[in-house]
Amino acid sequence: MASIIQIGDKWRAQVRRKGHPTQTKTFSTKALAKHWAKTVEGDTEKLNAGVMPKGDAWTVGKLVERYEEKVGATKPFGKNKADVLKKIRETLKDVQLADLTPQRIVEYICDERKIKGVTAGIDLTYLKGVLKMGRALLGTPVHPSVVDDARETLNHLGMLQRGEERDRRPTTDELTRIKGWLAAHGDTLRCDHIDFILSSCFRPPSELVGLRWADLNREDRTIMIRDRKDPRKKIGNNQIVPLLGECMAIIDRQDHPEGAEFIFPVNGDTWSRSGVGDGPSGSSP
Repeated sequence: MASIIQIGDKWRAQVRRKGHPTQTKTFSTKALAKHWAKTVEGDTEKLNAGVMPKGDAWTVGKLVERYEEKVGATKPFGKNKADVLKKIRETLKDVQLADLTPQRIVEYICDERKIKGVTAGIDLTYLKGVLKMGRALLGTPVHPSVVDDARETLNHLGMLQRGEERDRRPTTDELTRIKGWLAAHGDTLRCDHIDFILSSCFRPPSELVGLRWADLNREDRTIMIRDRKDPRKKIGNNQIVPLLGECMAIIDRQDHPEGAEFIFPVNGDTWSRSGVGDGPSGSSP
């Protein structure tokens, strides 16, 4: 049921309906408030009848926004998920939820995003999560199975095949070339970073650049990795791990000015942009 209340020189419209979240909006005139409330009530009636409303409020982009607001407020997203949700929101911002068919999702993956393999699978997983939350929070009749149907088609097209796993370590010659390149061209990245990764087996660059002096336990030869990547929970997933091989010796070689927070003060984006490991076709080794 809608209520229209004057607050100062504004008019507040509020629509309450059992089984649906309360919606509230403020307008400059009573007429605008009543028109909005009538539209929202009409949309609610359609949802109750299993019909997907259309309009600016019922696009894929708007649903992703609501997902980011509701879920992100209680469970902050990692960088990768935030980036993927942004791409989905921007690419499908004008697509009506009522028009989100398996065919439309296949077009999004193949023609608009132009991605495949694991990357495409991640987009599909996050899109399905958005649709699930839409049904739970807003009562949208779009079933997440549309993503499953699209996934089946993409599998048939060979677009979701997993990449080949790499199971070898770099050779001594490759490591010598990488370190030689860093010595000649590296500004903030140094040979110590390569040696630490090889000894620790930590995930670069995130687990390397996030190591803090405060989390180092010299007596036990351990260190805490904060917010370690995990498919179920990342934020708060702090783990104490041993420092193997030459790790402690490498840490002892690092500058430790008063007030310094990070052991390896290197920006993760700097690591990604360095091009180390691009191979002989690039400027790096």
